[in-house]
Amino acid sequence: MSKVESDGICSQEHSIYRTRRFSQIAENFGWSIGGYALAYSVEGGPGIVYLALSMIVAAMISSGIVYHGRVVLHPSLIRWSLVCRGISFTIMLLGGFYDSIWLVAFGGFMSGLFVGTFWPTYYRVQSICGLSFSKWNLRDKLAGALIVALSGLVIDMLGHIHVLVVSLIAILGSYWFSRNLNGGGDCDAASEYSSVRTDIGAIYSLPSLIAMAEGAFNWMTNLARLLVILTGLVAWGGVSSSVGLGLLLATTTSIGATISWGLGAFPNRKGNRSFQLVVSGLSLSLVACILLSNKSGWIYGMIVLSVGSSMIFPVLKDHVDAQIESNGLAGRGLREYSRNIGRFLGTLIIAGIWYLSPVLFLLTIPIVASILVIGILYFESSEYSIILYRESSMKKEVRN
Repeated sequence: MSKVESDGICSQEHSIYRTRRFSQIAENFGWSIGGYALAYSVEGGPGIVYLALSMIVAAMISSGIVYHGRVVLHPSLIRWSLVCRGISFTIMLLGGFYDSIWLVAFGGFMSGLFVGTFWPTYYRVQSICGLSFSKWNLRDKLAGALIVALSGLVIDMLGHIHVLVVSLIAILGSYWFSRNLNGGGDCDAASEYSSVRTDIGAIYSLPSLIAMAEGAFNWMTNLARLLVILTGLVAWGGVSSSVGLGLLLATTTSIGATISWGLGAFPNRKGNRSFQLVVSGLSLSLVACILLSNKSGWIYGMIVLSVGSSMIFPVLKDHVDAQIESNGLAGRGLREYSRNIGRFLGTLIIAGIWYLSPVLFLLTIPIVASILVIGILYFESSEYSIILYRESSMKKEVRN
């Protein structure tokens, strides 16, 4: 973007935060539990899978259009995505009223359009403005943890409709604040990307594959958690499934956000320290998978897994973003597109295992595999970065 436009966006920092905050209220209050609990009440376990699959297919398609079509990530795209989210909650309300899984799934599809366009645009704006990822992540995630716990209680006492209505109101609030995100004038960002060639091969590059593996890892964990808790395979104490899921999500979200903030508070995550964090986080995640393989340790395993994934997420995000930028593909939404591809593959794997044999041990195997793949790809990518750095340094020395 031009300097004038980027300055225009960044001067509206409060609107940026409020837009995201209200959209996250809708996410945490109406989607994280409410949407999937509604799908389960209508169609049982398969309903959860239908909703997840319809959402992630739409997210993959829309983020793919953004990447391959070189769609300009202008703030107006945020408003379009929020319209899709509002339509999503409206259709899901109708699905609950008519007890139709197809309406619920279509609502999930519209939410997928939101996911595929909102986050690439938001992250781009955040990057241009130099906003702190760890600070807003801590603030919003801690608030989100409280909201998601409250959502579980409301669903248990009043039902799904109330949380979806509140979420729809929150989306309207998010859209209201997003109206101020105009960049200060007409967008000239197309000139920034005109020299960037669409490269399908970039999807198979190391940073893209890392994003895919990380997306698969997080989504397989999330879908397994939804299926296991909502179907009652594992219960948290004597509470209902919605309350138990709310408490679990609140706990893991709070721990994850605090760890992400703590890592981001340090001024430097380069070199060996980044590598050590990834190794430690992946190792902790593998230990968590041991606990996930049986009922008695499953809840603790999920909590430990949130610690491990929170240690690696900030490092992997910075690492992938830096390599994508060095490849001349910054601002194209490649990372989110790659993550959605991974999420889609992860959904198919977990859903297949669930249909064939819903056993905790079997559900854990693909999560373990994704952790190992992340480690291998990150190690190879780090070695490649070191080689490029050394070659660049040698060329500079020769010139001097």
